[in-house]
Amino acid sequence: MAIDLNDEILQDFLVEAGEILEQLGEQLVELEQRPDDYDLLNAIFRGFHTVKGGAGFLAIHALVETCHKAEDVFNVLRQGERRVTPALMDVVLQVLDVVNGMFQQVRAGIDPEPANADLLERLRSFASAAAGAEEPVAAQPAPAPAKPTPKPSRAVAPASVVEQALDAMLDAGAPSAAASPDADAITEDEFEALLDELHGQGQAPGAATAGGEITEDEFEQLLDELHGKGRKPGVAKAPAGTKSGAGKKEKTVAPPPVVPTPASAAPPAVGADEITDDEFERLLDDLHGKGQPPRVPAAVQPHAAPVRPAAHEDEEGGAAEERRAPVAAAGKTAAPAQPAAETTVRVDTQRLDEIMNMVGELVLVRNRLQNLKLTLNDEQIAKAVENLDVVTSDLQLAVMKTRMQPIKKVFGRFPRVVRDLARSLKKEVNLELRGEETDLDKNLVEALADPLVHLVRNAVDHGIEMPDERAAAGKRREGTVILTASQEGNHIQLTIEDDGKGMDPDLLRRKAVEKGLTDAEGAARLDARECFNLIFLPGFSTKTEISDVSGRGVGMDVVKTRISQMNGSVEIDSAAGKGSRIVIKLPLTLAIMPTLMVRLSQQIFALPLSSVVEILDLDLGKTNTVDGRLVVVVRERAMPLFYLSEWLIRDRYFGEERRKKVRGHVVVVSAAGRHVGFVVDHLIGQEEVVIKALGAKLRTVPGLAGATITGDGMIALILDVPGLVRHYVS
Repeated sequence: MAIDLNDEILQDFLVEAGEILEQLGEQLVELEQRPDDYDLLNAIFRGFHTVKGGAGFLAIHALVETCHKAEDVFNVLRQGERRVTPALMDVVLQVLDVVNGMFQQVRAGIDPEPANADLLERLRSFASAAAGAEEPVAAQPAPAPAKPTPKPSRAVAPASVVEQALDAMLDAGAPSAAASPDADAITEDEFEALLDELHGQGQAPGAATAGGEITEDEFEQLLDELHGKGRKPGVAKAPAGTKSGAGKKEKTVAPPPVVPTPASAAPPAVGADEITDDEFERLLDDLHGKGQPPRVPAAVQPHAAPVRPAAHEDEEGGAAEERRAPVAAAGKTAAPAQPAAETTVRVDTQRLDEIMNMVGELVLVRNRLQNLKLTLNDEQIAKAVENLDVVTSDLQLAVMKTRMQPIKKVFGRFPRVVRDLARSLKKEVNLELRGEETDLDKNLVEALADPLVHLVRNAVDHGIEMPDERAAAGKRREGTVILTASQEGNHIQLTIEDDGKGMDPDLLRRKAVEKGLTDAEGAARLDARECFNLIFLPGFSTKTEISDVSGRGVGMDVVKTRISQMNGSVEIDSAAGKGSRIVIKLPLTLAIMPTLMVRLSQQIFALPLSSVVEILDLDLGKTNTVDGRLVVVVRERAMPLFYLSEWLIRDRYFGEERRKKVRGHVVVVSAAGRHVGFVVDHLIGQEEVVIKALGAKLRTVPGLAGATITGDGMIALILDVPGLVRHYVS
């Protein structure tokens, strides 16, 4: 049966359930580390319960059944009737995978099929109390020692405390409560126990009253606890001449209203001896929060009682008069509470992409006007263009922020990846996540998922040793993998570190020769950093046996390719016996890129600024040839030198012109973890460009990442530096 994706309720469910399922993946792995965390057990229970409730409302029965059985398991766990074990977590994590699969089917408009019966049966077996479970896993924390019960003049417990106590009572109910239709309701006895917990045994309002009602005096006491002695709402001044008792004249003053809060800000009504419905509603709001009526049976709800007359003038003396002035001031300044406005709006990502494209076109127009400003030499035009430059930059930054997402969206999946891989390899691994709130462009967040998975799996499989091996080397049996994200200027830096065995350059050289990726002479000339970069070559692996985790030599090649497509760079540092460190640098966004514009003959090219290390003015006559390639010595280190024109410009006179040049501009770039020098004819300068996709005929040309329009209206090709070096140098 197809699901109507245009249903607004369904869309709300997809958003909410998607967030809950992401959190469940993290919480379940965390629970295995902290099995006695009662709050965490409750959070997981409520997560499955919420998804089940939404799916039930939408009649997605397969999802309801699976979540309900998972909910039963966690109800048993939080009652302390079963322990959290690795076997149980294996089954629950498999169930979460099934629920995620069903969720993706619902997102695609497909009614999901029921879960595997064997898996549900295994899950059901954990939903019953385990034999010998006399040691509870996560029994509800014992209540704190009772404090001396203060006098009735004490303030009532805040609404948040009431809600927490109520939740605790609900969570401590019988195991069958979660599955019953009235699981959210509490009995009269439970409500009485809640009042005893808040006020002390026998001290709750109405505790001594039979029939579930409170007396007038007890209701007065409750009002005094909420608003202060004599500061109850709705006590009106009696009409002149009213008599009471032995004919003594009573004067009733209007006491101060409740100080306006978000829950009660309207002034009290004056002129009645009983509180009105509105005042009683505000009283409930003070107790339970705005719009949150007490969830108790009607039989135990306190009924409104008439407010007793105010104290006589001769008993209160001048106290009532002294209170009258602030009452009037408070009553005048009180304003009705405004409902909280929604601060977020759901926007289709396609619309954000369209806005970003329009901002990109505006950037091109700005660049064009900046060039015209230099030629027109008009002061007023120059000021207008400068203002446009500021506004365009601010708009560009604002639109970029709307596309930003915290990288936690990617990091959240790795605790599960590390947990499953460590169990399959019989290793002990601890994963640390840092900088999860770092923001990154939405497209980059999605594109980073696969490369980071490969790097983390590689760190666990290749880097971290077996526990016995680590202990023999004097290390802790548990290895550590640290995943860090941070922003540095216009770039995002991601770091994957491990305290494993590190990489041996000699072993990497031998493996490269064995697999025919290089010859022995070329391998001998590689320094340590260049040896580390060998792991990115297709088909390279140090594993002798192929497994479902590694050995095929494709994982790190995928990482290098994907990072290069995102105009990023990867660097590796490692020390044998201490561990490895991989650093990835990426631009904040893929839509607009800072570049260095250069000219070769009459053609303009753009080099991504993220790849540029420095610019040198060198004596081209002082070059050497090694293995048929030009090399120049910079700071006592040999650096390969290439003329970009030989690769990109077809000019028969170029060879003769090059021989005449004595000095030239050399742009030093980082490619494949090493520095390479590109000789260019002219340097134009730095410019922000909008990346345009290449046409079908140019899309397969190696070394080209895209095209852009320059400030003078010309078309410039954007170079893919790693792809350029890989294609022409090899």
